[in-house]
Amino acid sequence: MRPCEEIIYGQSSPVKRSPALCGHDPELLYVECGSCGAPVMWGEGRATRILAQAGIDPLELDSSCLLVTDACPMCSNRTHYSVQIFRVSNGNPPQFGTA
Repeated sequence: MRPCEEIIYGQSSPVKRSPALCGHDPELLYVECGSCGAPVMWGEGRATRILAQAGIDPLELDSSCLLVTDACPMCSNRTHYSVQIFRVSNGNPPQFGTA
């Protein structure tokens, strides 16, 4: 991950935060189809836009987070999909929210 001073979350200028407060770049989140299990490749900036629309702060993200769609172009001919964000943990029930 790049240093915090270089991370840009949809802003025109760099966001400066102390290393202890750095979140995870939304564009690095793994995206998977919840129906067929295929990895989903999105265009640049799409994860950032979806999380911003859902009101999810990038500072709340870490490498245990992943996005799961309800379908994908491989298993469905739909053009719109719903997305949920999951936090994978060891032994604890998964935490999730709808994006």
